[in-house]
Amino acid sequence: MTMLRLTWLLLAKDVRIAARSREVLGFMLLFALLCVVVFAFGFLREGHAAQDQVPGVLWVTLLFTGTVGLLRLFAPEDEAGNLDLVARTRSGTAPLFWSKALLQLLFSGIVTLFLVPIVAVFFDTSLDGLPWIALSLALGLVGQAALGTLAAALLAQVRLREALLPLVLYPLLAPLVLGGVKVTALALTRAPYAAFSGWIELMLAFDLVVVVLSPWLFARVTE
Repeated sequence: MTMLRLTWLLLAKDVRIAARSREVLGFMLLFALLCVVVFAFGFLREGHAAQDQVPGVLWVTLLFTGTVGLLRLFAPEDEAGNLDLVARTRSGTAPLFWSKALLQLLFSGIVTLFLVPIVAVFFDTSLDGLPWIALSLALGLVGQAALGTLAAALLAQVRLREALLPLVLYPLLAPLVLGGVKVTALALTRAPYAAFSGWIELMLAFDLVVVVLSPWLFARVTE
């Protein structure tokens, strides 16, 4: 069985489980909505939402919401007690890693499609420069999915993983989040590409390093 086929089978299995329970995605969407509502009222100025806070609100909400999904990423295997067994295939640990990373990316992508218009409505912003914002969000979600999957696997069987995961993951994702906030802020002001091209390149380089190293480190963690 090839690595791609096994990855697809594992991903399809996880999607079916998530579709039946609707637990993880539903909670992520609800959590994202609550975060936006809290931020919108928290940054209210003279009856108007602070539009200059949109980049921070968008990226912080995505970071927090992604963590909710990561905490349940390996739950089916952990609860069944067969995480080590699933990881030991002819193709190695790569199919398990990529199936989980793609699942996290799928969930985060759905949340993002839900979140962006909600933020635009609550903060009364027109989202100028949307193509560049979308690019930065895509780069951010890829990096979070790959690095988050690694961190979730590392802490899958740790009792205090709910508290430890943010402490481990957030500092590592800092360059990606900072770059995303900068690109979003500059794109909203219709700044030229040259103004934020360096941040795009930083995010792209970060993703390349993470995508290459995370599967290798995942294999070491699950040995």
